[in-house]
Amino acid sequence: MKILSVSHSCVVSEYQKRACEVCKYPDVELALLVPKSWVQFNRRIMLEKEKDADYLIISMDPITWGFRQNRLRNVTHIYPNMKGILTSFRPDIVELWEEPFSAVAAHTIFWTKRIVPNAKIIFFSAQNVFKRYPFPFSALEKYTYKNAAHAFLVNEEVSDIVRRKGFEKESTVLPLGVDTDFFCKKDASSLRKNLALRDFVIGFIGKIDRQKGIFDLIKAASEINERIELLIIGNGELRGEAEQFVTSLGLGQRTVLMDAVPHSHVPHYLNCMDALVFPSVSMPNVREQFGRVIIEGMACEVPVIGSDSGEIPVTIGEAGLIFKEGDVADLRDKIEVLIKNRSLRALLAGRGRKRALDKFSWKVIAKKQHEVYTELMSRAK
Repeated sequence: MKILSVSHSCVVSEYQKRACEVCKYPDVELALLVPKSWVQFNRRIMLEKEKDADYLIISMDPITWGFRQNRLRNVTHIYPNMKGILTSFRPDIVELWEEPFSAVAAHTIFWTKRIVPNAKIIFFSAQNVFKRYPFPFSALEKYTYKNAAHAFLVNEEVSDIVRRKGFEKESTVLPLGVDTDFFCKKDASSLRKNLALRDFVIGFIGKIDRQKGIFDLIKAASEINERIELLIIGNGELRGEAEQFVTSLGLGQRTVLMDAVPHSHVPHYLNCMDALVFPSVSMPNVREQFGRVIIEGMACEVPVIGSDSGEIPVTIGEAGLIFKEGDVADLRDKIEVLIKNRSLRALLAGRGRKRALDKFSWKVIAKKQHEVYTELMSRAK
């Protein structure tokens, strides 16, 4: 079966691991359509992997009318030569790792119906807050729902939402994945030394804004009477404010605040941490859909503490500690529990690694995808 996979996020080489695993099935021939570059969290990422022996990578600059806004760019871009790509490759399945209300989803479907009308279409969604979109996004969403044969949905909340919005066909809850060979326990002693990290390291990796709860983490850390250090990695509109907050609470000498690092470097920094904190808070129009860095931390055997916002408790399961979102005292207490209890840290590290292997490894994710492909193709015969 020939699969055309469309994904702007696969500009990052790690995210192409999904394709690597899917192509291990001998009946799969896959072409991956990705941008030549992409701007995410105020950082331009050039396509990190341009060739692979097992699948075809097609890269081109997308056209977008939301170029100056990251979130709009995700849903307003299209690929200019979609007709030519479909004519040349002629897929049996087109999978869109794009939201159903995006221009790229509708544009791809439009040409698929004309060039390869029998191809099965799958869309992806991680939208876990019910929203009614303005035109033209509302029309694009309906068009995708009408023409898709299946949906990959990141969690059960998303499944409920697409049903409420009228998608009546089959779907599969398919969480994000992690390369458990790359994200694993590593010796980070040299990096810790370079960063001058000597005590218990509390880590954060993510966008620095209100929704990610970074200020709650900083405040909680300031109330801990133990020898701790903060390692904060990320960019965002509130980066300067976060630096000022660190200084005002007297944490300046105990905090390393870094710009976002390439995704390929993330496991090295995770291994510098004694605990990874994911302190997100729910906002009126957004709450955590999954928490990719959580499973990356678990795969690296780093004990994880997460808030109870959105999907975070489901992602962590019994492999970490959960605190009430926005509750600084609760977060502080959870961190102190880990600092004082080495055996608990070891227990959670082991549970986290096992959970990453059993539930979130790309091998497990690819198996679920292949089962869907096989079912869709059997119906086409």
